[in-house]
Amino acid sequence: MPGPRTWNRTVRPPSGPVVRPARLGDRDDDERGSSSVEFAILFPVVVALLLAGPQLGMWYFAREAADAAAQAGARAASASAATGGAGQRAADTYLARLGTGTITSYSVIEEDTATTVSVHIVAQVPNVIPLPGLTPTVDVTVVRGKERFTTPESP
Repeated sequence: MPGPRTWNRTVRPPSGPVVRPARLGDRDDDERGSSSVEFAILFPVVVALLLAGPQLGMWYFAREAADAAAQAGARAASASAATGGAGQRAADTYLARLGTGTITSYSVIEEDTATTVSVHIVAQVPNVIPLPGLTPTVDVTVVRGKERFTTPESP
């Protein structure tokens, strides 16, 4: 019976210069510090994008609250037995109950004519993004016809 087979395992050294493959993390000397420069440029942009979502959400909620308050004020002022300033009081009450967290300050203006009533609300929204000169505001106006009884002789 013949013996086990053996292989010749001698390795010859390569002829010529040895070229090793590039590995992750190998950089030339002229690219030193480029990642810190990239980080310094991109970091403010990333932070602004992260804060833009909450800022937009707060602005949208404040706009919806101001619109609902203006609707409530116009509805109260357009009733046939409404007294002067009823719309402004109704809008103030609505905003005092609902918009305390997302509205820092507001102003309500009610204007009456013979046939219509308008309620105008301007509100300030808290600033989440620390940019100078950025003051998010909400401006809503609701116009509604007044309830009145007419006769064929006086339309």
